[in-house]
Amino acid sequence: MGSWLVQRKLRKNVAQLKAAREELAIADEQSFAIAEGEAELEAMDRHRAVMRDRIARLEAEQDALLDQLGS
Repeated sequence: MGSWLVQRKLRKNVAQLKAAREELAIADEQSFAIAEGEAELEAMDRHRAVMRDRIARLEAEQDALLDQLGS
């Protein structure tokens, strides 16, 4: 794969990773503020888990792209 294509994908990945981390930070703050009920807290916990999984996938993709760029 061409270096420019890898760099393009890497820039896109970095932007997605930043957005996902920001969304997780907001969800973390909101989960501490939720005092309305157990259902709302469970929903927020599920959302936080989804965001953590997305961040892990994006970090793995970023590592793979960096490896390709270094090759």
